Amino acid sequence: MFDFAMGQNSLASLALSALSALLFLLVWFFVSRASVRANQQIELLQEIAEQQRQQTELLKILTARAKGAEPVEEAEEDSALSLRGFIPER
Repeated sequence: MFDFAMGQNSLASLALSALSALLFLLVWFFVSRASVRANQQIELLQEIAEQQRQQTELLKILTARAKGAEPVEEAEEDSALSLRGFIPER
């Protein structure tokens, strides 16, 4: 009975299951890596969108000043003119 359990079929099924486990781990690694990179890219895109919004506010303020329009509220100016966290184009 012991010989039957350790025959060729048992060894082949053991090798096949080990190969399946390695293949699963390899696929899981690449999917996980792609997910992390996608999350990083989303964060960067959100940061770029926020910077573009700040630049748009700043341009509105500067064009209003250039046209001699009514003065813009100070609170709005301070938020747009403070270039804290500004990252120039690379």
